[in-house]
Amino acid sequence: MSKRSSLGRGLDALLARKDVAVSGAAPQTLKLSQIVQAGYQPRQVFDPEALAELAQSIRDKGVLQPLLVRPKGDAFEIVAGERRWRAAGLAGLSEVPVVIRDLGDREALEIAIIENLQREDLGPLEEARAYQALMDQGLNQEGVAQAVGKGRSTIANALRLLTLSDAAQRALEHGEISAGHARAILAQPEQDRAWALEQIMTRGLNVREAEALRRDRADATPARTPSKVEGPRPWREWELNLSRSIGTRVRITGEDKGKIELSYASQEELSRLLALLGPQDEA
Repeated sequence: MSKRSSLGRGLDALLARKDVAVSGAAPQTLKLSQIVQAGYQPRQVFDPEALAELAQSIRDKGVLQPLLVRPKGDAFEIVAGERRWRAAGLAGLSEVPVVIRDLGDREALEIAIIENLQREDLGPLEEARAYQALMDQGLNQEGVAQAVGKGRSTIANALRLLTLSDAAQRALEHGEISAGHARAILAQPEQDRAWALEQIMTRGLNVREAEALRRDRADATPARTPSKVEGPRPWREWELNLSRSIGTRVRITGEDKGKIELSYASQEELSRLLALLGPQDEA
């Protein structure tokens, strides 16, 4: 059986490898004060509500699954089970069951990533950073794919999220956009990515609409034609304010006379705009 398919089956397959030395075959008990957080933990966000629920479950039934730890100086570092460790502290426990294994940095990191992937606990950026951490241990993309039982294209697509701007990464981490939105932004020319993020967030676009975004290059370029150079547009601030207010791109042309143009990307968006601009029923 190949390494990839073995690791892809999960933690048991990884821990069964002959090159992983065992310093404690059966669960033991350690004080919480003897356990320290890992130097690298793929999961960065721990939902306080979910932790409180797990803490209540631990109060009622105890810690049902031992933590996996490895020796680290005078203490023991968490490899898998930080959420249980945190919840046990919230529940008022002073000690928890653990399995102690002597693991190298890369093996510990692989196990931590696989545990979180199996639980579907990692956000898109956390997953991407976890893969990057494995690459920092000396693996290439194919090696990372084999280590976690994923396709190489999956690893490559995840790593691309790390090239998003800081603003787009914050939006993705906070759930304001999805990984699908993020990939649609990355498909844009680099100079249009900030614009695409703004369009997605102000207009509430779904992923398909985000994928269909195409910037009007005439709008993006101050000089419209060689015959007449367009001067400063006095209505730019009004355009931006209106765009944010009604959730679609607004363009104002002319001075004493002119027109206001609203953009829409779907029949649903057109209906929304017509309802917004149409006459209101009197009370």
